Amino acid sequence: MTDSPLDRVVSFWKPSMDPRELQELAVYRDPGEQPVPGINAWRPSSRPRAWRVVDGETRFLLFAAVAPIEKIPPAAEAVADILDASGNHYSYVLWFPGERAMVVPFDPNAAIESFRHEEYVPQAERTALPKPLLSLYYRVAKPLLPSGVKRGLRRFLARRALTSQSALEWPVDESLDRLQRFLLRLVLVASSRQHLEFAWFWPDRHQWAVALTHDVETAEGLPNIARITEMESDRNLRSSFNFVPLDYEVPAALLKTLREGGFEVGVHGYTHDGMLFSNWSTFQERVATINEYAHRWEASGFRSPATYRNLDWLHLLEFEYDSSVSNSSPCEPQPGGCGSFFPYPIDGLIELPITLPQDHTLYELLDHSDSSTWLTSLKRIEGANGMACVLTHPDPGTGYIGCPGNEIHYGDLLDAVAAADAWTPLPRDLVRWWRTRAATPLTQIGNGEGISFGTAALDPSGRLEIVPPSR
Repeated sequence: MTDSPLDRVVSFWKPSMDPRELQELAVYRDPGEQPVPGINAWRPSSRPRAWRVVDGETRFLLFAAVAPIEKIPPAAEAVADILDASGNHYSYVLWFPGERAMVVPFDPNAAIESFRHEEYVPQAERTALPKPLLSLYYRVAKPLLPSGVKRGLRRFLARRALTSQSALEWPVDESLDRLQRFLLRLVLVASSRQHLEFAWFWPDRHQWAVALTHDVETAEGLPNIARITEMESDRNLRSSFNFVPLDYEVPAALLKTLREGGFEVGVHGYTHDGMLFSNWSTFQERVATINEYAHRWEASGFRSPATYRNLDWLHLLEFEYDSSVSNSSPCEPQPGGCGSFFPYPIDGLIELPITLPQDHTLYELLDHSDSSTWLTSLKRIEGANGMACVLTHPDPGTGYIGCPGNEIHYGDLLDAVAAADAWTPLPRDLVRWWRTRAATPLTQIGNGEGISFGTAALDPSGRLEIVPPSR
């Protein structure tokens, strides 16, 4: 149990405030208790559910236990409206100006963690196929099915996912980031501030960040790596390549060439059979070998095949970061997403979410014919000062950038990244920066190498504006 309702908010924003003031600014209260000055966060006993928060023109998903507030008390103002799944009013976030008291009818820490752990996804919907059929599909049906049948099945499931009601927007979603901005606005209001400096997200005043990653699913993808690295090097960019340890032999010379060229090597599961997280005993059997390859290849990062994941087991992985969670992924074999453009801590690792749709999703499952979805998503992430984590595949399979037709689209994406004012580190270096920023005490933020300050400000209408440091 945390001491303050603002723990997750403070660790994300790193605001330039006295830690004692932050500690005293927010308290947990029982629903219905008389509010005290500052932020009063409630911990309802009800089960968490999905809600929609309406904050002026901004709307975002909230998954939390929420206490009902039917009417606005005479001494209060409504800061935001909380709606149920049918769009009906259920509760409010309230501001009592006379008492300088904010009432938040849910636990902010729990709401943030619900996105990080994808708790809004019901257990029955955490695989595109029902779980009893999943093992049968990978062990028996998939090796026997013709490629056309498998392709048709994946396309059907992807299209069905996009046309059905989904918790998160696609191709990208900002629900967690909007929640974080909303909570920061409450901090400014409750502390009687019009503006507040915070540790900027990226080093050396960069406005946003881009990390390029590739999963090499088959041995047929190995010959295409040279072409991908050439495309990136020509634009002064570098990336990581994640290899499957037991499906094919990765030449030592290739690993050496990648490292010497400034690229990164990562581990992509055990085999690419989609069964790593199918049950606890299978995971225990395989994780030792995965960790062995982490040390053998000097790999900092891990990504699970098909992005299947059980976040409660990640603490057994001996890596610096995991990158198996997407920003929004209704079309993937394990639907979900964190609704954020930023890294976050999870069980000792840093999660580096995949924040753009995968090449296979766009060009195989959904039959896109250009790079427009990538480019518009990049612009949205840039506007949010976030991180674009790109996942593509050098394999020659349909839908991957290993196909010449799709390589062109990847070139468009690289051109956009190279022309932008983005920080473009290797994924491991981005993770190390994020970890250092998180570990720097509030009182020492101004002394950190490469750290600058952004500003959160309230405009005349009371809306929050994020002002990056000047370049």
